[in-house]
Amino acid sequence: MNSDDTYDPESWEGDYELYEMEDWVGLLNLREKNAKKHPSDLYAQQRYAEALNLNKRYNDTLDFIAPLYKANYEIVFGVHEIIDALYGLGKTENDFNWINKPDILKLDSNLIKLCTDFLRPKRKSVSVTDIYCDLLVKSDYCAFNEQELANYLVKLTDIFAVQIDTEYIMDSKLKLKRK
Repeated sequence: MNSDDTYDPESWEGDYELYEMEDWVGLLNLREKNAKKHPSDLYAQQRYAEALNLNKRYNDTLDFIAPLYKANYEIVFGVHEIIDALYGLGKTENDFNWINKPDILKLDSNLIKLCTDFLRPKRKSVSVTDIYCDLLVKSDYCAFNEQELANYLVKLTDIFAVQIDTEYIMDSKLKLKRK
């Protein structure tokens, strides 16, 4: 931040370095300072909650972010941080009093339907990365990462024609098998 208390677009650099070094304590301190300095900045508050989760302070995350979620639920604010905290505590998304229950994607038959619906109009094979990006837009939370999605989908050879990329599984391409 600049000395005149205006937003500094380069402030992400220290954050990025701490994240890359997996210095979760340093990241927490930096993000807490930023959240306190800019209490009306929801992005700063969300990033602080994320840092709390990275430090396995799940109850602190819920205590901090739940009131902000309740005030900003219409923009789906804080959903990721709340779910990550719940999962970190060994709970499920059902253990939180949602105003609007989020749409959570899991590696299940619902996900397969979304993938087949996405691939149906496509003539060419599509990378898992492109499928993952589509799923991120269509849901509030994906309970898997891109690598986990790739590992799951490439095994479904009865549904998809799969071109596996052995170096980067996420670059594997899928096409719906025509019956």
